Amino acid sequence: MRDGMGWGVCKLEAGDVTRAAEFLNLCWRAAYAGILDAGFLRRMTTEKRAELLGQKLGGGYRGLLATGADGRITGLVLFGPSHLRVLADAGEISAIYVAPDLIGRGIGRRLMELAEAELLVDGYSNVELDVFVGNEQAIRFYRAHGYVKVGVKVDHIEDGAYELDIMGKPLIG
Repeated sequence: MRDGMGWGVCKLEAGDVTRAAEFLNLCWRAAYAGILDAGFLRRMTTEKRAELLGQKLGGGYRGLLATGADGRITGLVLFGPSHLRVLADAGEISAIYVAPDLIGRGIGRRLMELAEAELLVDGYSNVELDVFVGNEQAIRFYRAHGYVKVGVKVDHIEDGAYELDIMGKPLIG
């Protein structure tokens, strides 16, 4: 499906995993510079990211890709059953990224809306996600879309411990 801005949205398929992994690494390096260890961000290979993405897709998560008219990935969202389990009857948006040069053009908003609609169809009444403390751009985005902080957690990545806020909201049909 294409919109008036020249980009479309399609289902993330197994054949897209390597391209999606490259895209995610690009986004992670931009979004988490100064938040996560720079060495970790450099060491995350496309192959390792593709393996992690494949595990998510094999574990019940689905994904959508936003693409430009030239086929370039411009955004990605992954969603499915929640592993956070803070809110009752919640699905999870486990990843949502927009190409760094395209932030602010409505791609993230559209992907969020589509993922939330799919989670509602799946029977969830709430949605939750986690966000690294310090990722102010993402936190502002989530708040603008009705998410509030509902908990905290700590992720251990290599030798570091990183605090994340868990945010959530009710899904409205």
